Amino acid sequence: MPAKQLWNDILDIIFPRWCAGCGEWDEDLCAHCLGEFSTSWFRVEEHLPYLSHVSFDGKADTSPFAVLALADYAGPVARAIVRWKNVTDRRLDWAFEDLIATRQNPEFLARAAPTVVVPAPSSSARIRSGCFVTGVMGKAVADLIDGRYENVLVRKRVRGGTRMDARERKSRAIDVVAGINLTGYDVVLVDDVVTTGATLAGASRAVKSAGGRVIAAMVIAATHDPRQMRELQHK
Repeated sequence: MPAKQLWNDILDIIFPRWCAGCGEWDEDLCAHCLGEFSTSWFRVEEHLPYLSHVSFDGKADTSPFAVLALADYAGPVARAIVRWKNVTDRRLDWAFEDLIATRQNPEFLARAAPTVVVPAPSSSARIRSGCFVTGVMGKAVADLIDGRYENVLVRKRVRGGTRMDARERKSRAIDVVAGINLTGYDVVLVDDVVTTGATLAGASRAVKSAGGRVIAAMVIAATHDPRQMRELQHK
């Protein structure tokens, strides 16, 4: 019996489990909830205002790099991710690792250099508590695309301000760990959920400051374009 299965069987006896997406008994992510995730990565960067460069010739807005997702952030997907982010559950880590491992290796810009997979920064408290979900995801993505995992981003604390102002300052507070040099590397960023692209924009600026080149970002889920949501609310 594989060690992971044996460990799961032991945990089932001590700590009963239920699906993080719908609550079905004895599952981490049930078949129905897994079906809410796409079997292949799809692009979402055109929906992210912080990454969009406005076109003045009538063409579609452009992004500096591709952003790939596996689901819309809604329903069982959203509930599963929220639980994953807020509990220390190694079995749920494995469930999301398996989710990524069973998806197709995504097609993005040709890699001209060694590839490093870099997770979005998280607080030291979350890392210590075992809730560093972007780290779990980053290692799984590195295995998927045959890259090297490196946790090299940090975020300084920011306080106050409006929601958008705080988002902007949080984006600009992302930096690379002192002494890290990414010159000559292609970088794939990873995050659990993307909303406006502010975190990815900040991470990209930090990577560039250390000499790296961001060629893509990969996320578990993407929210609806906030600009479209505002338009709907005003109709």
